[in-house]
Amino acid sequence: MHPILYLETHMMIPILQFGYSLTGNYGWSIILLTLILKLLLFPLTIKQTQSMAGMKTLQPLIKELQERYKDNPQMLQVKMMELYKEHKINPLSGCLPTLIQLPFFIAIFVTLSSEHFKALVVTAGVKANSFFWIHSLAKPDALMILPALVALSTYYSQKTMSPATGKDDPMMKMFTFMPVMMFFIAMSMPCGVLLYWAVSQFVTAGQQMLLLKVSKKS
Repeated sequence: MHPILYLETHMMIPILQFGYSLTGNYGWSIILLTLILKLLLFPLTIKQTQSMAGMKTLQPLIKELQERYKDNPQMLQVKMMELYKEHKINPLSGCLPTLIQLPFFIAIFVTLSSEHFKALVVTAGVKANSFFWIHSLAKPDALMILPALVALSTYYSQKTMSPATGKDDPMMKMFTFMPVMMFFIAMSMPCGVLLYWAVSQFVTAGQQMLLLKVSKKS
């Protein structure tokens, strides 16, 4: 069996059904699944946040090197590697936790978009399939509230994870563009997927902000 389908069948669906047995609503069940997943992967979030914090501290020094060696790309790479080595920071260390988490994220997206999940929520009835303003977790959000929350959570996630940059930095343009793009992508997605997506990003941003505050105090 494909690993993603294995995770869907043996982890995602059982947790969703367990959450439904506790709450009687698949919206709360999705939130419970999201929180369980974020808790299980929290050690990876710690490593990722530590790497991002290290890169933030080096940002002024990196900019200085980029200015000094802007006409000598090879020397710039050498000096940047020396800088990373001196401060004991691996610029790729923040990518590994993301790669490890990726199969779980794909599995939950596949699960909440699957016909299996749609059948579960529809069969369970209107009460189990609705959530606050949402009439059906298996259909797109007609009021566009969840796409807006996804866009907002994308902005906060980017702001928390990315190194501090100046106003003229191209990264700032991406901060503006990405949430807008996510909004349009989310418009056609089922509400169940969007609920997970928004909650997951807000929780991740909260975890990272907390970890950064703790690291500053220590």
